[in-house]
Amino acid sequence: MSHRKTDGPLDLAQLRTFLAVYRAGSLTAAARLVGLSQPTVTAQLRALEERTGRQLFERLPRGVAPTPAADDLAARLAGPM
Repeated sequence: MSHRKTDGPLDLAQLRTFLAVYRAGSLTAAARLVGLSQPTVTAQLRALEERTGRQLFERLPRGVAPTPAADDLAARLAGPM
């Protein structure tokens, strides 16, 4: 993944998807929670990682694990959402 960070507001749909993945611990479970397909969840997550320039999850054989960057973003989102 390139570390191309862009300025400006983050996409709300991507942030909602991020929080679903963060809470569910898997892309498939998050897809069910937000009513999207798993490939769409994956695409939104990758787009958010591109946008922030940070890897948010470590992909595991079964699910995902949040990185410190994901923990930081989730903490920042806890208030406004």
